[in-house]
Amino acid sequence: MAQYGDNEGIDPNRRFLHYIEEGTRELRAFVESNLIRGDVREIDRITKYSLYWKFYEGFHYRDYNETMLSFNYVRAFIDKINQFLLGDSGFTFKVTSYYNDMIDDDIEKTAEELLLYHWRKNNLVRTMYEILQMGSITGDCWVIPTCNEDKNFVQINVLDSRQSYPEFNNGDTTDLKSFMVRQPLDSNYNKNKLKLKVWRWTPEKIEEWYQEDTSADFDKIVKKQATEQKNPLGFIPIVHIKNKPNSASYYGKSDMNDILKINKVFNEMNQELKSIIDYYVMPTTIVTGASTKGLKKGVGKVWSGLPPEANVFNLGLDVDISSLVEYTKFLKTSMHEISDVPENVLGKTQAISGTSAAALKLTYQPLVQQADIKGLTYGEGVTELNAMIVDILRAYDPKNKRLLLLLQNDENFFTDTRIEPVFAYGFPTDVMIELQEAQIKMQLGLASKAQIMNEMGVNNVPDVLAKIKEEKLEDAELQAQIQQIQTPVPPAVENTPK
Repeated sequence: MAQYGDNEGIDPNRRFLHYIEEGTRELRAFVESNLIRGDVREIDRITKYSLYWKFYEGFHYRDYNETMLSFNYVRAFIDKINQFLLGDSGFTFKVTSYYNDMIDDDIEKTAEELLLYHWRKNNLVRTMYEILQMGSITGDCWVIPTCNEDKNFVQINVLDSRQSYPEFNNGDTTDLKSFMVRQPLDSNYNKNKLKLKVWRWTPEKIEEWYQEDTSADFDKIVKKQATEQKNPLGFIPIVHIKNKPNSASYYGKSDMNDILKINKVFNEMNQELKSIIDYYVMPTTIVTGASTKGLKKGVGKVWSGLPPEANVFNLGLDVDISSLVEYTKFLKTSMHEISDVPENVLGKTQAISGTSAAALKLTYQPLVQQADIKGLTYGEGVTELNAMIVDILRAYDPKNKRLLLLLQNDENFFTDTRIEPVFAYGFPTDVMIELQEAQIKMQLGLASKAQIMNEMGVNNVPDVLAKIKEEKLEDAELQAQIQQIQTPVPPAVENTPK
């Protein structure tokens, strides 16, 4: 991560690796100075997060240089997958039971309203996009739900992974001992020369303090302006979401993990290609056997009176760069194949045709698979967040009418069921085909209207069904009135004696 021309004495075959190593060393030193010091494993983790963020933001070189080419495919791939998963509406909710697949409509409606209120108060789509963005870049996302100051809804706060530090009991990653947020302070606005503001949650208490250094040794930390309060929840309100499952580690895998170096080499090769073209775009005139004194240079100028033995020519591009061009194309194709993002998805021109939604889905199958994986991991995270929101409501707002209604119907409702998200997926769909399939399912008795509406992402299904029933009754009454008006009344017959 350096500018060209640096470290010229290094073997060219290792120059790129040297840039990476040198840039990582500088980044690691920054992390130790400003974020954490004294814990090698945590320093490595935060350095990796910081490197990924720099690449996502377009800083692909060690020095800031606007003349260097930077094709930021890592950001394009991440944003495309996340946008595809969320679609226009983000997600809806469905209630699933551990015992059966049938959920009472009224209960499902109440549960959906309970959670939808809190997510919409937090701007559902934007918050979910931030969660996906943080997890996709770093591989991990920590979210903390807290009750707002007015105690009328639960705030969903997305934490910066570079500031998030879990601590486990005896190294058991399934047993969270505490969780810290270490926020670096801007020295320009900090007269007391404080380095960090720290929050620490345990099941028993919530601590807050400032530090003058970045030491990670909890027993030796000198706390400034320290405060402490009881944790009213009795648990640590933190949800950890892995971007991609990693069964060998507590931490997840970033979307950039496999393509970062390829993107870096791609930029290097294109910069080399640009340098070659720039060198020859303004041709150099070579004159032999004559003096250039008095000759006027420029477009359209004609030279005459040169000696017979003089030779004048422009230095041309006599280097074969086709192999370099092909190699850059190979690198770009490799990024698409490894990231499972088809080239057409990023705006490559396509012929307009009557391709069906099913055919398009097959064409974009790699992207669908990537979104499906995220739907699993982030879906589990949102489900856990929903359960934690309910726990916070039970602590801060135990008289919530929808909460009481759910517990009134079944006191074990929140232990026997899950409130899961149903992601929208921004994929083109053929509505007519979907409706035909739904009609066949209902005719064969394979699905109910409520199930079909849930699959199609309809919100508040019970309310919609009730409204449909009400409208049908109104239509029937109206038709009866119209028929009564249009039917002529027969004339009265007088009963006269014969």
